[in-house]
Amino acid sequence: MEGMKALSSRTLVLMVTYGVASASMLVVNKAAITIIPEPSLLLLTQVGSTALLVLVPALLGVTPQRVQIAPERRVALAYLMVAAVFLGTIYSNIRMLQYIGVNTFIVLRCSTPLVVSVLDWALMGRQLPSRRSAAALTGVLLCGAAYAWLKSQSMHEAQRTTLQGSSMSGDAARSGLFWTACWFGFFLADMLFIKHICDSYPCNGLERTLYQNGLATPMLALAFLTSSDGAHSVNEATARLTSETAGVAMVLASCLAGLVLSYAGLSLRSEISSTAFTVLGVVCKMGSIVLNELFVEPEGDLLRLLVVAGVIVCSSQYKQAPKRDRTPESGDGTKEDDNAEDAQ
Repeated sequence: MEGMKALSSRTLVLMVTYGVASASMLVVNKAAITIIPEPSLLLLTQVGSTALLVLVPALLGVTPQRVQIAPERRVALAYLMVAAVFLGTIYSNIRMLQYIGVNTFIVLRCSTPLVVSVLDWALMGRQLPSRRSAAALTGVLLCGAAYAWLKSQSMHEAQRTTLQGSSMSGDAARSGLFWTACWFGFFLADMLFIKHICDSYPCNGLERTLYQNGLATPMLALAFLTSSDGAHSVNEATARLTSETAGVAMVLASCLAGLVLSYAGLSLRSEISSTAFTVLGVVCKMGSIVLNELFVEPEGDLLRLLVVAGVIVCSSQYKQAPKRDRTPESGDGTKEDDNAEDAQ
């Protein structure tokens, strides 16, 4: 019983830490991308610094947990795929935010349990959602559809303003759809595949953080070096960082937030289900909405803002489905999976 309470307390701390970092990361990244305008360079800075912040203390032997710096070959191959999925998710996320805006992204993020819950049933051995959860998902679908209609009406009005604005809106819409599709595919893989790797290859939180970010760093470096405007981005970023103290603070804050998100997120993968992790991310977006309205790009329409809030409220009522019943091989009737789920 004491172990269960200790596990619950640890999980709660991780969830709160992840939530604060996730909500603030939006504003910090928005500011950092103006200092380092090339997304691959910004991500390289964040991912590389995260790997170093784990690697250096591990080499010095001052980490709270023992870190195996060089993983086994099978673990390295597994986390190489994790790093690729991770990079695809965060890169397409940044690109998508550039075109569709923060609140539209939040609505899309809220819709992911519609798909993840089905994939949990098909691939992770869970039941389909209960009636209450199905009603919550229906509310998400209806609010999401309402937001899409209201947003489309607003876009049509903007397109009628000028012909040039219409052309630019059309290009932005096509780019937004492309990156949204990319993000959605990577996100689903992130939710299901990375959790499977975390469960199949036991590592502590620091090791997962090191392997994911350490293996992702050379991928990002290669992508940045082969980009056409890489040198220009470095020169521009260097010039702005040397002239703006606030810019340095924002970039450093984004790196710190990236470290916290990576550690807390990977630690939570092995402690809560993929659907529960999805819902946690959705709840974090409520804080992002507040920060967005205060500092980034206000919605400008009260009805649309209420619909976004409705999506989040509905998604918060969703409850993860339990494991499907399995016939126990022994005669004691023990269901280890269900007991483990109750402990969460």
